[in-house]
Amino acid sequence: MNVNEFMTNDHRACDEQFANLENMIDQGNFDNGISMFEEFHEHMIKHFDMEEKVMFPMFNEAQSEGCNPTQVMIMEHNQMRALLNKMKSAIQAKDKNSFLGLSENLMFLVQQHNMKEEQIMYNLVDNALDSQEVINKMNEI
Repeated sequence: MNVNEFMTNDHRACDEQFANLENMIDQGNFDNGISMFEEFHEHMIKHFDMEEKVMFPMFNEAQSEGCNPTQVMIMEHNQMRALLNKMKSAIQAKDKNSFLGLSENLMFLVQQHNMKEEQIMYNLVDNALDSQEVINKMNEI
């Protein structure tokens, strides 16, 4: 398995959690939604950490020239973190409309971001580094 496959699988797992969470909140089930949000939020932060603490530094060290999108990826992670924090406040306030509006924004950002990573970033990493070494280190997070 290469980095692209490994991380794309993780994207799909996050997407599934996110869809289940949205459905739960759309049905007005905030009791289960709060714990579901916590699991989703932790998964997203772990995903960001695997990239920011392992993959991006390894890639930046190996990269001497050419395309280096890591700063854009980190900026987008920070935008998603901010939205996740707003979503957490909305879910705690049991504000369904606010939560669902914020989740639409997050979904748009995530879709655009994942496409960049899956079509560009992960391929750059797979071409520049030993994929299995990167995956092993990310699994330590």
